[in-house]
Amino acid sequence: MLSEFEARLAEVLSARVPPPFRGRVARRDAPGPAGAGPVVRLGVAALEPLDPDLASARPEVVPGSPDPRRVLRLAVTVTVDVAPGPGGSRIDVLRAVDAVLHEVDSPDLRSGAALRAAGDPGFLLDSLRLGPGAAGGDDTPALTVRAEGWFWPVGAAGAAGPAIAAALVREFRLPVLLTVADPLQAGGGPVELRIGLGTSGVRLERGSAAALPVGALALRLVAANGGPGAGTLTADRPGPDGHVLADVTAGEARLTCTPPADPVTETLVVHAHDGERVGVELARFDLAVAP
Repeated sequence: MLSEFEARLAEVLSARVPPPFRGRVARRDAPGPAGAGPVVRLGVAALEPLDPDLASARPEVVPGSPDPRRVLRLAVTVTVDVAPGPGGSRIDVLRAVDAVLHEVDSPDLRSGAALRAAGDPGFLLDSLRLGPGAAGGDDTPALTVRAEGWFWPVGAAGAAGPAIAAALVREFRLPVLLTVADPLQAGGGPVELRIGLGTSGVRLERGSAAALPVGALALRLVAANGGPGAGTLTADRPGPDGHVLADVTAGEARLTCTPPADPVTETLVVHAHDGERVGVELARFDLAVAP
């Protein structure tokens, strides 16, 4: 994670800055390069958790494993300063800072592409940017670098399981229309209800798509107090949690409503049904039962 990122950044900068600073970039508190001359030192100084994209906390497929792994989304601040060599001057330090500044601003470093390597790196950057300057020793300048991306422990096991073979997509287009065949009369017989809406269904597999039946609507009656309605719905088959299921054919579902013995206004609630459970609510209609 952070250690691997710090080491890789030092390695890349050390290989890319121009002489006489090439090969003289090291991690802070790690052994420096041999020989006289200034040493560019860098180290992780701070980090900040980032909000996931669209609040997503899903595992991600990252380099090093085909299985999705849990990642940390972080902004990491790295401080960079220069230790002058024996007899080195402030001007030598400033030249080293110049070299690092110019290199960090390279397009492939700003995108993080230059830090990518084979194997399991422990990080994947979205961006690498120069940050505000920091105070160095003896009035010499230092700088900060801000990296944003995903971080994970090297070698961490990913989530394993059966691969997704297909995606089943069902579309319900608004508005939803209700047609009531006859007035609802208290104590009267069943009245046909028709639910009309635009629909489509498709089964998506790798490289192919096929039409898919839309399925059914799940419907229920709700009383004014939020409890079950007094009327009775009858459709193609019973559904979960007090719903009835009405199959959708050519953009229409049919069912009947048997009114209760007393006048009342109840709400017909229409949901999508995915074949196993009740889905998103599509519409609500007030059904008034006359005396």
